[in-house]
Amino acid sequence: MFSFDFDLEDDPLEPTKGVAAALPAPQSDPVVELSLSHLLDSLPSRISYSPVSIPLSSGKIAALSRRDLFDARFQLISEGTDDTDGAPGLDFLDAPSDLVPGVYEGGLKTWECSLDLVGYLDSLPDSSETRLPGKRILEVGCGTGIPSVFLLSRLFCEQSNVDCHVHLQDYNSSVLELITFPNIVLAWYMSPSSAEYRASEDDVEYPPPDPAVAGELSITPALKNAFTASISKLGIGLAFFSGSWDSLTLRLRTEGTKYDVVLTSETIYRTDSLPALIQLLYQACIDEAALCLVAAKVLYFGVGGGVSEFARTLQSNALECCGRAETVWERKVGVGREIMRIHWV
Repeated sequence: MFSFDFDLEDDPLEPTKGVAAALPAPQSDPVVELSLSHLLDSLPSRISYSPVSIPLSSGKIAALSRRDLFDARFQLISEGTDDTDGAPGLDFLDAPSDLVPGVYEGGLKTWECSLDLVGYLDSLPDSSETRLPGKRILEVGCGTGIPSVFLLSRLFCEQSNVDCHVHLQDYNSSVLELITFPNIVLAWYMSPSSAEYRASEDDVEYPPPDPAVAGELSITPALKNAFTASISKLGIGLAFFSGSWDSLTLRLRTEGTKYDVVLTSETIYRTDSLPALIQLLYQACIDEAALCLVAAKVLYFGVGGGVSEFARTLQSNALECCGRAETVWERKVGVGREIMRIHWV
């Protein structure tokens, strides 16, 4: 187990201080697709949430609602859920920065580089490459899913005749159930797409649709139905996958599934998992024109992972695929962070 030693949930960001030991690669768990109906059934009767404030290059602040960890912890306690399937339980909710390869990969925590990725996505000029309608988007190692939630918050504000698919992968199914999917529901509620539903529910007291304000949202059958109907009307297809990168790569290859936009953040900390990650990114990209972005710290102290090692592995002849990492954004103050665009060769 190791920790990156900073906490976005309660305190200002702190630089990484170190890790306990080098980590073995996790086992290759089979990929499992979690249905929308299953995730809706996994929601509690109420969700407590707080805002995540993300500074943008324009000088504005993007606010997104994120489910509180203590609320997810309360759900596990009230449901009597334990770690029997290897999913993160109370221990990891109490210490979301502690990673155990093959058991829990840190998805309960919002990591710094996911916020960097939001800022970069927001800064991209409007073009056929960056317009969301008609795109197929995959976030690998999504955790709290903040980059995808940001993109979905935009889609929830648009009316388009062109479908868009947003797929999310995390090693742990419980992360998708407890945090990722609730965050997406919150993004929908905070958007104009939920206005008709909010106006029709006079007998339920709902919080104002302001992602900059903390609150509690009642999850009623009517809300679930409205959410499902709304994303269908908007042409938004959601899919959620748990399991290892190797298993998802095999599934995508078998099904011939490709994506226009592939995102990942804080996933290159372990050197021996880099080949599996790179193979997945390559397999997922529709072609060399796909927008493939990797956000990461320059160095993950104690485990050897980081930008340089990722770039070396990406160019290695030992892989079936080969690519080049272009730095498109960087922060040099404190613990360095970068966003790389991957070009496949």
